[in-house]
Amino acid sequence: MVTPADVPRGTTASATAPHTRLWALQLSRAVIFALAAVYITFSADHSAHLGLVVFGVTAVVAGIVVGSLAFPLIADGPTRRLVVAQSAITLAAGVVALLLRDSGLGSLLLTVAIWAGITGLLELYTGYRLGRRAPLSKDFLIVGAFTALLAVVFVLLPPDFVQTGGGEQGAPATLTSSVMAVGVFGAYAAIVAVYLAIAGLSLKWQRTDAATDVQEESA
Repeated sequence: MVTPADVPRGTTASATAPHTRLWALQLSRAVIFALAAVYITFSADHSAHLGLVVFGVTAVVAGIVVGSLAFPLIADGPTRRLVVAQSAITLAAGVVALLLRDSGLGSLLLTVAIWAGITGLLELYTGYRLGRRAPLSKDFLIVGAFTALLAVVFVLLPPDFVQTGGGEQGAPATLTSSVMAVGVFGAYAAIVAVYLAIAGLSLKWQRTDAATDVQEESA
């Protein structure tokens, strides 16, 4: 049941009710990606093994959490099914990554590229389907675009790239494909985490403001 507090001023209940509670879903995703970004940032190891483990754990946790929250938080059936489908694919990709954690850079590039390509397109479609009817449309579109771009980067990343240069205090530093791949995923996780955190808090505050407006109008 939709209460007046769930409906922003100037909109109808049917247009907003399935989506106003999704701020909790967005913040959950933000926290998961933020943890992955922080771990990669402060890790000296940027090997393919670490990339597969971090991606695997992140994907498994995100798949379970988002898939579970989708049922109580998303009232709109088609949107819920799309989010659950993304969660299932993410969970499967995470399991595969963990199983292949010792198989090298090729597995990291392929697993992340396939996951990002499929889920990015699904998220873009979710945002396109919602259109102007929901405030989350832009959020789905932007995150979907970032995820699809991640897929393109991982497809184009050369698997045998090696470049040696001067590091700190004259020590040699080597930039390899695995270092770039793990770094790119960390950057992606950081960007998505910040965006989802802002989006989730904005949606929560919007709902709070709407509730205040309704109470003032009723007084």
